[in-house]
Amino acid sequence: MLTLARLRAYATLIAIGLWTVFAIDFSVAGPLDRMGKVKGTDFLHFYVIGSIAREGRWSELYDTSAQERRARATVPGSADVVFVPVESPQLALLISPLTAVSYTGALAIWLTLGAALYALACAALWRDAGSLHPYARLVMVACVAFPGLLTAILHGQTAWLSLACVVAALAALRRSRRFAAGLALGLLVFKPHWAAAAAVVFVFAAEWRVVAGIVAGAFVETVVTGTIAGWLVMASYARVLINLPSVAGLLEPRLGDSLRGYVQLLVSSPAFSIAIFCVAATAAAVIAAAIWRSSVSIDLRLSSAVIAMMLINPHVNAYDLLLLAPVCLMLANWCVEQAGNGNAGIRTMPALVAILFVSPVLGGVPDAVRLQCTAGAMCAVLVLVYLLNRRISFWMFWNAGDTSAAVGAKKYFPAS
Repeated sequence: MLTLARLRAYATLIAIGLWTVFAIDFSVAGPLDRMGKVKGTDFLHFYVIGSIAREGRWSELYDTSAQERRARATVPGSADVVFVPVESPQLALLISPLTAVSYTGALAIWLTLGAALYALACAALWRDAGSLHPYARLVMVACVAFPGLLTAILHGQTAWLSLACVVAALAALRRSRRFAAGLALGLLVFKPHWAAAAAVVFVFAAEWRVVAGIVAGAFVETVVTGTIAGWLVMASYARVLINLPSVAGLLEPRLGDSLRGYVQLLVSSPAFSIAIFCVAATAAAVIAAAIWRSSVSIDLRLSSAVIAMMLINPHVNAYDLLLLAPVCLMLANWCVEQAGNGNAGIRTMPALVAILFVSPVLGGVPDAVRLQCTAGAMCAVLVLVYLLNRRISFWMFWNAGDTSAAVGAKKYFPAS
């Protein structure tokens, strides 16, 4: 079913459909779209905290009432949008220069920078995906069509910053620059749950240089921010992080696209769901660590690490699925390498890649369906790669004395 011509046609139709709807929705003047919603909804909150940082009114950074007044003054007609002030001072400082212009001007700059970062990330991934080079046009169309990009743009979110950090880390890991990879992942501390998830994955993998880099990157970013914004602001932010569990329901009005959301879908008891999530997250980290230490392709090892980060992260929203872009590209590159291999497990991978590709656009479907295509499909990829690794290890052990078997293993299962 997934022929080259069909893939190209599907990707083209998806790109035309999604971006035509976006263009029509945003084509009206002013900060509100055709539906009366704030353009780049979450960016309104970023604009507000950026203006607070630019004016040096740090006492308002975690003041809900003060921020609500600023939001109403910035975008009249946004009364139905209320944000819980939990964002980091790092993000406020980053956005602050944009607040020198109007909201719509700042949003246009922000989205343009985000699209440019996404393009650079895709170009970096493309450079390392040698098996996809003969299919340049298809890959380019698929990158434009990826629904995760549209979701991040509609929310005006920071997902492309996370993507840039992750892609930089992946490039460093390919070249065995483990500490540099950790530094890139440590910069995710502006969204601390992402930096923590990355650290957990590589602690289980016993990659101590990566873990040291994560700690160093997070430390440097925090110190620089504290020096600029003041340590009283950082102390206020620390108190906000400590109190996050009490406002978790407001931050995630629907089930998130991770193991936590998946477990909440199946288990109604909050206490039991937390316990099961901890067990499931540990299992995901253990499986990802086993894959990382195996001899499977580097594309599978890196993809598994990113998937594990997303699965064990307790707070994954639709726009965070932008991080599936490198996963889809790396898995697609591996699938092309395995073309002609008749193994049933390998034949399953393209279907899972297709599901992950379209999953960010399923925000409107019921959770029971949506989570099967996000967290469920990610779990399936992780388990499939683990089983493939077990099959490869057994097969190579069984044929250890057979030279032709060793050659076959290198052909169909290239080592890192």
